[in-house]
Amino acid sequence: MILRDALARAGTVLALALAAAAAQAGDLSPLARLGQQMFSDKTLSASGRLACASCHDPAHAYAAPNGLPVQAGGARMTRAGVRAVPSLRYKEATPPYADMLDNPDGISTPGPGGGLTQDGRAATLAEQARIPLLNPIEMANRRPADVVARLRKTAYAGAFKAVFGEHAFDDKAAFDNATRALQAFQLEDPSFHPYSSRYDLYAGNKVGGTMSPAEARGFAVYNDPDKGNCFACHYNGAGLNGSVALFTDFTYAAIGVPRNSAIPANRDPRYADLGLCSRPDHLGKANERYCGEFKTPTLRNVATRGVFFHNGRMKSLAEAIRFYNTRDTEPERWYPTVDGVVRKYDDLPRRLHGNIDTQKPLDGRARGSQPPMTEQEMADLEAFLEMLTDKDVVALIPRHDPAAPALPDRAAAGAIVRRYLAEHGDFCLGKSDWPVDISAIDERARGRDVVQMPVLEALGLVRASRATVMRVEGPGLDEDAPAAAVPVDVTRYELTPAGERFMRDRSELVARADGDRVVRVRDLCAAHLALADVVAVAPGDGASGFVATYTYLAQPAPWAVDPGFQRAFPMAARVLGGERRMQLKQAFAWVDGQWRPAGLAN
Repeated sequence: MILRDALARAGTVLALALAAAAAQAGDLSPLARLGQQMFSDKTLSASGRLACASCHDPAHAYAAPNGLPVQAGGARMTRAGVRAVPSLRYKEATPPYADMLDNPDGISTPGPGGGLTQDGRAATLAEQARIPLLNPIEMANRRPADVVARLRKTAYAGAFKAVFGEHAFDDKAAFDNATRALQAFQLEDPSFHPYSSRYDLYAGNKVGGTMSPAEARGFAVYNDPDKGNCFACHYNGAGLNGSVALFTDFTYAAIGVPRNSAIPANRDPRYADLGLCSRPDHLGKANERYCGEFKTPTLRNVATRGVFFHNGRMKSLAEAIRFYNTRDTEPERWYPTVDGVVRKYDDLPRRLHGNIDTQKPLDGRARGSQPPMTEQEMADLEAFLEMLTDKDVVALIPRHDPAAPALPDRAAAGAIVRRYLAEHGDFCLGKSDWPVDISAIDERARGRDVVQMPVLEALGLVRASRATVMRVEGPGLDEDAPAAAVPVDVTRYELTPAGERFMRDRSELVARADGDRVVRVRDLCAAHLALADVVAVAPGDGASGFVATYTYLAQPAPWAVDPGFQRAFPMAARVLGGERRMQLKQAFAWVDGQWRPAGLAN
C-alpha cells in the first residue's frame, strides 16, 4: 500500500506539472487550432447535425452529454450506435494494441492491451478519428473524399490551406491531414488531460487534497485484493509512455456484462457484440479466446458518467460497483430468469463462457454466498472514485434526492409497473421509417428488411411495388472522388390500411445534436404487454429510484402468432413465448414528486 501510494504521488506530481506547462504555453499550434474547429463542426457529417463534440461533449469530460446507452447518427440521424460513447480524456499515452502487451504494473503476465476504441482497433488518435467520420451509423461519410469536399466548403478552409499548403484539398493526403489536426487538438489542448481532481491534489500533497474518512476507507477497498481489487486492472501507478495515475492498465477482460435491451441491435437475438474478436484482424475460430473482451477504461471522471460498460447497461456508478460485487452471488439481479433458471452471461454465446475473467471480485463464487464487499465498503469505494473527478465536471456527479419516498413494496411497485405498461407496454418491431426500399445490393447483403418485408407482405401488412430512387450505392471507380447519387431500382414496401392499424406511438429517448430528449415515434407493434407479477423490487443505486423485476402477459396481434412471422422476427417469438416465464426489469426514478420510468422521465 505504501509503495502504491508513493508511485501515485510521484507520478501525479509530474502530470500536474506537464498540464500546467501546457496551459501556460498559450495558443495551440495552427494544426491543433484547425482540429479544434473541426471537432465542433457539424457540417462534416452527412446529416449536417453531428460533430465530434455532439457525442464527446467538452462540458461532460469529452463523454456523452446524456444517459443513453448508444447515440444516434447516420445520414438522417436515424441510425443507432452499438456501443456506449467513451470519454476522450486521458488518451494521449495509450499504446497501440498488441496481443501480448507488457502490463505497466511490471508484475502481471503480458496479454491483450492498448489501442483506442473499446476493441483497440485504432493505433493513434488520428486513426481513431477516421472511424466516426466514415462510419455509416455515426457521421456517415461514404469515403474520405466526401469529408475533404465538406472541409473545402467550411469557413476555415483558408486555415486548412495555411497549414497544409495552397493545394491542400487537391492532395490525396488531405483526409489524413484532417485526422492529424484532430489528433493534434486532443494532444495539445489541456482540457483533454487536466489532472485537476481532488485525488491529484492529494497525490501531490496540495491544499484541498485531504481524504475524508469514507474516501480513505474506499481507497483501501480499491487496493485490497480480497475486496474491490480495482488496482489489478485500473492501475494507478507509473504507466506506459510516461503516463501516470491513469487508473487503467490498458488491458482487456470479459466480465459478462448483461445484455442491454435498450440497444436496437440487440433486438436480434442472433446479434452479439464480441469485443476484441469483432476486430477485422481478430475474426474466426482461431481468435475466439478473445471474444467478449473489452478494454479497461480509465476511472478518471467515472462518477460523472450516465452509463457504464461497453453497452451502457448500468446507469450509475453505484450500480456498476454492485454488479462487480454481486454478479456471482446474486446473478438473478442482473440476468434474466426463464423457467426458474438464471441465464447468466446472456450477452455472450454459451460456447464462449469459458472466456469470462475469474479475477476477484468476479471470481465465480457460489450463488447465495457472501459477496466480497459489504454495503458500507461499496459506499466507501464510490466515495473514493468520486474523488477522481476533474474540478470542471464535479457538478455532474449525481446526488441522492432526500425527498424521495422509501423503496416501494411489491404491491406498490406493481401499481407503478402497471401504469408504466399501460402507456409503454407496446412491443414494437423497430419499423418506424416508411417506405422501406430494397435494392439489388440490399438483396445480396441479406439484411433484416430483405427477410422480413416479404413476410409482412404475405400477412397483408405491407404492399410491394417497383420504384426508382436516387441513392449513393456501392463504391465508385475512384474512391478519392466525392460520392454521387445515381438512379437505383428498388422494391418499395409501404404500409397497407391493415398495417396502419398496428402503428402505435411509443416514447424513445434519442440523442440529438442539440441534446437528448424523449420523442414520440410511430412504430409497427406486434403485441402489448401487461403485468403478470412483480417478482422483486431492488434499490436503483446512485440516484433516487428502484428497479422492478416482473413477468408479463402478452396480448399479440392476430398475425404475430403466425409461424412465418416468428421465424422472421425471432425476438418477437422469444417475447411472445416468454409469457409468465421471462423476467423483465424496469428502473424508475423519483422525478417531480412521482415515480417515472428512468430514461423517459422528462
